Amino acid sequence: MKLNISSKLLIILLDAVFSFFLFQIVAGLLAYFYYMPPLNDFLATWVLYYIVSYIICRRTLGQYFFNAGIIDFGNKNLFALRLILRELTSSLPAVILLLFGWNHLSPIRFLATLLICSIFAIFRKKIFRIKVEKMAQSYSSDEKRVFKNIAYTFIVLIISATAVRAINTLATNDNLLLKERPMCAVPRPSGHSVGKYVDFLHENKSDINDYIFSLFDKYDHVILCERAHPEMTQYDMIYSIVSDNRFVDSVGNVFTEIGCVDSREAYKAFLDREFKNEEEVDSSLASFMTVNQSVHLLWPNTNWFNFLKRLYYLNHGKSTKVNLLFADRNWIDRSELDSRDSIMAENIVSTLKNDSLRKSLIIMNYRHAYLTPENCGYYVSQAFPGKVANVMINTGSVSLIDLLFGKETMLPTLHGKWDAAFKQVKDSDCAFDFDGSPFGEDEFDHFVMPWNHVRALKYKDMFTGFIHYKAPEEQFTNIGYNHIFDPDNEKQLRAREAALKGYSLDYWKEQLKNGITRQEGMDIYYSSGSIENQIYIIVCAVAAILIGLMALISYCRISKMKSNI
Repeated sequence: MKLNISSKLLIILLDAVFSFFLFQIVAGLLAYFYYMPPLNDFLATWVLYYIVSYIICRRTLGQYFFNAGIIDFGNKNLFALRLILRELTSSLPAVILLLFGWNHLSPIRFLATLLICSIFAIFRKKIFRIKVEKMAQSYSSDEKRVFKNIAYTFIVLIISATAVRAINTLATNDNLLLKERPMCAVPRPSGHSVGKYVDFLHENKSDINDYIFSLFDKYDHVILCERAHPEMTQYDMIYSIVSDNRFVDSVGNVFTEIGCVDSREAYKAFLDREFKNEEEVDSSLASFMTVNQSVHLLWPNTNWFNFLKRLYYLNHGKSTKVNLLFADRNWIDRSELDSRDSIMAENIVSTLKNDSLRKSLIIMNYRHAYLTPENCGYYVSQAFPGKVANVMINTGSVSLIDLLFGKETMLPTLHGKWDAAFKQVKDSDCAFDFDGSPFGEDEFDHFVMPWNHVRALKYKDMFTGFIHYKAPEEQFTNIGYNHIFDPDNEKQLRAREAALKGYSLDYWKEQLKNGITRQEGMDIYYSSGSIENQIYIIVCAVAAILIGLMALISYCRISKMKSNI
């Protein structure tokens, strides 16, 4: 006897919710040894739940309520094999996992998998000789017992899963996050599960500055991959490098993505000026930054203002200076914006060659630092084969879901695996090569778009080295600086606003009306945890609704039986 569509949908929903809570328990019990990523391993748990339920009971929990189960009309000796292949190739969670459960979503693999899974789904009964149908016998006399069994199972499962999840969350999160942002705390990799990473760090970590200068012994040009542009602490680390005597003596040149090539001479003139006090320095620098724009209407990040200001004090009055060279152009004309990476690279390469500059530190953000095609780092490396290294500064990966909704929020790299390792190391501000490290063997999740070819690579394929400077919760962003909207500056910006479409100066004036704004690292990297916790609460509510719905269905069944007596 066949099941109707509504019964089939309810069975899928019941089994999905049951598998969800089962996953929470399994993930919590294994957390000490292994971290189970939420989406992929939930789907894997769901598939395994199907296989075990069918082999042992010939039915799932959802099917039990609707008095349904599998009927095997094939070779009994091959039942287990046929069943496993059936669930691994044509069950709903398996198909989702096969299509989307990859770090790199290859279009060819996606289409091939979709075709194969579609064939298996269409001819499922004929291929595997197994079907799901309603059983001949009914639960007429045991209706209440069936409902109670399922309801009690659900309740025990929800309570157990919630308790295990809570314990796992408390054990794997920083106390500061638990205290100040408890809704953002979710289960993370445990310290024990990242033992090989910790062992590597104990044996191989180097001082950050020493590491950078060791790279300059082997390479002429080192590209630093910046975190989110406004993050403050990274520029303390960058300033420490460029103010090191070794940098001034043996490297001397810093290229930056931020800033316009045409403003290089204006910045040199600023360095040579004498100011009566710091207030005059701030006012003059704010005026300079107003005209030193590239892609955006305004670059209001505090770290950039502070960095230029610190370089003023470092360089002023000295014969040997740190040579700061802006790499971008002023993009009032945006017709060539798609070629921005190659244009920045050309500005860097031509300066190095024309001015006979031997070495340089290049600061680029995000993918611009990659050495793969169509990125600035790639074009520079092509101009100087074998002479370019790139180094990633610890950060997170952009949330694809939030990006699709117009927000840029970060996720901890590899669900926080690396962060868990660094928390166990004293003096965790350090650096090392990716090659030969367990960090370098991990799948590359730094770039947000999963269909881009770089997502098929490992970290060692994308970066030469890695710098860990400040844990995520120690990082923060600042936006704004003194004199940013002084009358003359605002006049300049209004003229720029008129020339650029889609930008609003009033937006920034509203954002900065109360002065410099700050965002804590906990909000930068862990805000997505609140969404995950909200999903958990919603699933709990769905489970409660399903229990109520099953109670209603059972009541209707019993009432119908009584009326037939």
